[in-house]
Amino acid sequence: MPVVSGRPWVAPAAIALASAALAASAQGSGRSSQAQHVSAKPRLNVVLILSDDERVDGNTVMHNVRRLLAAHGVMFSNYHVTTSECGPSRASILLGQYAHHTGVLDNFGPHSFPQFDQRSNLAVWLHRNGYRTALVGKYLNDYTLYGHDAIPPGWDDWQVMDSIPMEKYYNYTLNENGRQVNYGNSPSDYSTTVLTKKATSFITQQGSKPFFLYFAPTAPHLPAIPARQDQGRLENIAPLHTPSIDEANIGDKPWRAWHKDLLKAAADLYQRHVRVRQLESLLALDRSVKTIVSTLRQRKLLSRTVIIYTSDNGFLWGEHRLGGKLWPYEESTHVPLVVRTPWRAGNGTVNAEPVLNIDLASTISRLAGVTPGKVQDGRSFVPFLHGRRVRWRHAFVVEYLGRDQLKVGGPPPYVAVHTGRYLYVEYRRGWRELYDLSKDPWELQNVAGSPRFEAVRRSLHVLLRGLESAPAHAAA
Repeated sequence: MPVVSGRPWVAPAAIALASAALAASAQGSGRSSQAQHVSAKPRLNVVLILSDDERVDGNTVMHNVRRLLAAHGVMFSNYHVTTSECGPSRASILLGQYAHHTGVLDNFGPHSFPQFDQRSNLAVWLHRNGYRTALVGKYLNDYTLYGHDAIPPGWDDWQVMDSIPMEKYYNYTLNENGRQVNYGNSPSDYSTTVLTKKATSFITQQGSKPFFLYFAPTAPHLPAIPARQDQGRLENIAPLHTPSIDEANIGDKPWRAWHKDLLKAAADLYQRHVRVRQLESLLALDRSVKTIVSTLRQRKLLSRTVIIYTSDNGFLWGEHRLGGKLWPYEESTHVPLVVRTPWRAGNGTVNAEPVLNIDLASTISRLAGVTPGKVQDGRSFVPFLHGRRVRWRHAFVVEYLGRDQLKVGGPPPYVAVHTGRYLYVEYRRGWRELYDLSKDPWELQNVAGSPRFEAVRRSLHVLLRGLESAPAHAAA
C-alpha cells in the first residue's frame, strides 16, 4: 500500500536526395518562437501511451493494441526513433527535435535532464492553449536527481516515477503532485496497475476542456518483472531464429574486438529470460490499453480522442551478439507506432512511410490546433491518419552522442543516416558501417570497405552531413 512521506538512407543521387528531403521538411515545420492556437474548431483530446524499451515485435503479444487501436486507426510499419536511449528519445518526443538540437544526449549526467527545456515543450504549448495536461509514469531520466521533486511548467496533473532507478515495478516512489508516496511489494502495488488507475482517474475528472494524457509506464524495461498473474504465461514462446541472432561471423563489424566470442550462454539468457520477461511484462500494459479505451468510452470521450501507442526505443535480444539498446541496428531503433482516430478514414490500414519520434510533437500540436513553440526537426503525420498521401522524407538521422559505452557492451558515439535502402554509420572512433538493406535486411554484411560501394558511401556521407548540420526547421 502507498505511504505518504510529506514533501509537499541512397546511391549517387544522394546529394539531390538530401535537397529534396530538406525542402520537404521546410514545408511542414513550425517556426514560431511561441506556441499559438491556430484553429477555432473543437479540439481533440490526445492520449499518448509510451512503453519503455519495447522493440517493434513486442506488439505481437498485445492483442488489445491490435484490436482496439490498430483496427480503428493506422499502424506505422516503418517507425523509428532517432536516438535509441530513453532520456534523449523522450526529450525528442516532447520537443520535436533531434538530440543534437535538444542537447539531451545521454540518460545520466550533465547532458541528460539538465539540458531539457522545461519552459518550452509539448506540455507547455498545450497547457497555454487551454488543454489540461497529465503525465503519469516516467518523465526523463535523471529527473529524480536533478528535478528536486518540482512539478515542471505545463503539467496540471503530475503522477511521476521518482525513484532511483525510475524503472521499478515494486518498492518505488511516486511524486503525486508534489507529495512523495512510497509503494510496496503487494500485487496492488504493481506499478503498471497503479499508474493505470492514475491515468483513468485523470480521464474521469475531465470536463469541457480538451486534455492531453501522457501515460508512460515502466514496462517492458529491465528488470521486466511481469505482473504475478502473467508470470510464466509466455515461457513456451517459440525462440527467435533470425540470421542475426548470435551472428556467426562478425569479422566485418568494426567493434568485433570487444565482442570476440559467440554469446552462447548469454544468448540463451536473452532468448529464454530477458525476452520472455519483457514480453510478459507487456501483458499488463496491454490490459491498461483496454482499460483506458473503456474509460474513454464510458465517459463518451472516445469519439473525440486520438490515442497514440509507441515506445521510446527498441532492444537487442542477442542480435549481432549484442543486448540492450543505443546501437543503430533495426532491433534497436525500429519500434511500434499505432494511432487510433475518432474518424474512419484509414481504419485498419498500414502506413510504410519513415515516420520518427521527432514527428510526435508536431503531430500532437496539429491535432490540438496549436503551433509548436520551437522550430521542428519533425513533421506532422496527421495527413496519414486521414488516409492522405503527402510528400515525405526519404532519409533521416540516427545518432548516439552520449558517453562511450564500449566497455559496458554499448557503442561509442556515432551519427548515421537511414534511407529506404541503406544504413550508413560513422563512429567517433573512425569506424564505418554500411548495409544494403534491400539485400541484407538483417545487417550481416558491412560493405563500408568494399570498392564496389565507394561511390555510395561517399554520397551517403554527404547526405549525412547535410542532414546533421541543417537547422532545426529544415532538418527532417
